Amino acid sequence: EIEPSIWRTVEVPGAWSLEDVHLALQVAMGWTNSHLHQFKIGDRLYSMVDLDDSGDLEIEDEREYRLQDLVQNGGSFDYEYDFGDGWEHDVTVKKVTTVAKPPRPRCVAGARACPPEDCGGSGGYENLLEALADPEHEEHDSLVTWSNDFKPERFVLPNNGLDLREEIAKLRALADGDDPLEEHDVDPDDGPILDLPKPLVEAVLALDPMQRAALAALIAGSLANEIVEVRHASGQLAGAMKERDKKKTRRHRKRARS
Repeated sequence: EIEPSIWRTVEVPGAWSLEDVHLALQVAMGWTNSHLHQFKIGDRLYSMVDLDDSGDLEIEDEREYRLQDLVQNGGSFDYEYDFGDGWEHDVTVKKVTTVAKPPRPRCVAGARACPPEDCGGSGGYENLLEALADPEHEEHDSLVTWSNDFKPERFVLPNNGLDLREEIAKLRALADGDDPLEEHDVDPDDGPILDLPKPLVEAVLALDPMQRAALAALIAGSLANEIVEVRHASGQLAGAMKERDKKKTRRHRKRARS
């Protein structure tokens, strides 16, 4: 849906599981693994089955399937990330080679920056680009700040490609539970965490990593509308301040001429 396309060429071992491929795509694209995801290969879905306690959804465990067993040379499949924003990636296996040892995962080509997380999907991304490109847009200043001065055309790779291993390891450690809360041994008795009730903090800390990911996705979705409203209000405030400054400048120039 986005033109010009945002794309990446990634080299990974064919023996990798779909979970490994998921992490490689996250790093190569520039996502942060902050939301749920799934693969659709043929008529089957593959994802984090630990999140599906009800058993109602027919989802295969992505950790149990290797890429080379599901997709052949020239084959393609869908990868969806963030069910709220609905980022859909068309993935094609362009080349399969036989090597003596597994290649190091790396991104070897690509174009354009990854959209910011939680920007509202393709529609919100278009609105973001429009506001960033127009200094007179009512939300320009607030969105420049919110997006950390996002540059949509920026994409830089080292000459030998981007080695994905270090960042994949970081995402995997977080997914496995080596998150900041555990790393710093957070104790609910040490003091308020954003003034949250102690029972709530204890309950969240007791969740396994997959359950915490599901909770984070739920909270992010519930806050989406509030974030949009705050951004809109910030844009209106910035616009009003710019208009006030313009009026002051015009009055100052009139006094100077008189």
